[in-house]
Amino acid sequence: MRQNRQIYRGTTARALTAFAVIAVLAGAPRIYAHTMAGTVSSVTGQVQIQKAGATAAAATAGQAVSQSDRIITGSDGHVVIVLTDQSKLELGASTSITLDQYAGGGSAPTKVSLFSGILRSVVNANGGPANYQVHTPNAVAAVRGTRFDVGYSEGSIRPGYDGCDRYTDAAVFQGTVDLASASDPNSGTEIGPGYEASVPCAQPPTAAGPLGMTGAFSMGGGNAGFTGPPPGSGGAPPPQCPVCTGPNM
Repeated sequence: MRQNRQIYRGTTARALTAFAVIAVLAGAPRIYAHTMAGTVSSVTGQVQIQKAGATAAAATAGQAVSQSDRIITGSDGHVVIVLTDQSKLELGASTSITLDQYAGGGSAPTKVSLFSGILRSVVNANGGPANYQVHTPNAVAAVRGTRFDVGYSEGSIRPGYDGCDRYTDAAVFQGTVDLASASDPNSGTEIGPGYEASVPCAQPPTAAGPLGMTGAFSMGGGNAGFTGPPPGSGGAPPPQCPVCTGPNM
């Protein structure tokens, strides 16, 4: 009887181990599908991609980009990333982002954190609620489908904002963007095409004004390049915007 119990226990343990291995292997493709986000379309100048637990390495065209990756450009850096849902991210000079969450066109929003510099997003619409968000240290910009720039800068005080040296700027070229202070998500203001607005420090967003007239940083419309370099960029604009050409962009 004791020998039978030992045989039963050994068989059960082996069966459970085999089941666990099968479950892991079966789940692997799904995990990869959730973490894989897109590829590097083009890169010029100094651009690095830092993956979890690894040292940042130079980015190359065709390189895979995954959820949680951090992308950093130098003062002469410029990179375009095409996501699997065909949305595009363009990073200007002296820019740092993390792809925090990638939904791939699903119901959950894609979330990008912008720590410095300027990020241009060309987002595909899915007809549902806002499905793409850019988070900065002091603001959140949420959209459905549009083309817009978000810039974050700190270290200098703009006229009229004594004591404030942190700013998030949003410039909209197509669609609409809801820009809100991170400290008060209900403070959002809607920015339509051809307009821009800013969030100074922890204050509510400014009223939207025409592009190029509020002092906000952006890459400019079409292929114009930066309307003004962010602090620390060395004044070097990126090359012409490759994701903004064509009648549908």
